[in-house]
Amino acid sequence: MRTNKWMKLFLAVFFITIIWMLPETILAQDNVDRNGFVLGGWAGYGQMNVNTDNISRSSYGTFALGFSGGYAITSNIVMGIELNGWTLKAFNTKDPSKGESVSNVSIFLNYFPFVNLPLFIEGGRGQLSYTNNSPNVKGRDKGGSWFVGSCYEIPISNKLVLVPQIRYNQGNFTGGDFKVFELALGMRWYSGNYK
Repeated sequence: MRTNKWMKLFLAVFFITIIWMLPETILAQDNVDRNGFVLGGWAGYGQMNVNTDNISRSSYGTFALGFSGGYAITSNIVMGIELNGWTLKAFNTKDPSKGESVSNVSIFLNYFPFVNLPLFIEGGRGQLSYTNNSPNVKGRDKGGSWFVGSCYEIPISNKLVLVPQIRYNQGNFTGGDFKVFELALGMRWYSGNYK
């Protein structure tokens, strides 16, 4: 148990160090002109707590996955829709009593406060779906969710960027609630030139 906690702490510190301590040559850039449609995706690790009417649990690790699409309204603002979620217990086609997950559909907004630093803050609000195939818990439930986060873009080409991110998500559904801290690495493609 202690090893697991130390590993999680190490991963969190390592990821935050990568995000905030990159060399100045990567972070400090000329003014960036973001434009066009934006498509992206990410995968990572979430530290999650889910409580339901029948189950109350401490935080535990989970796989996080998400996809997004939107438009760069200005060079400093990107807005769109994202789909993301976390697998809490793997689903099994041979055993219909196994499987648990939380998924979201959200409207998001990214804001880049500095013209020469590709750091941005993000937030969004949407609808969640909670699924649990255990016979002791209601199968599907819905509710509302929101998230905030901090990310930055590392240009790979004039259209493609690498996006490390850290996020906090929270939601409530009829039979419970969830909270999750997430560390993820993603890619983002701009239809216009990223320059």
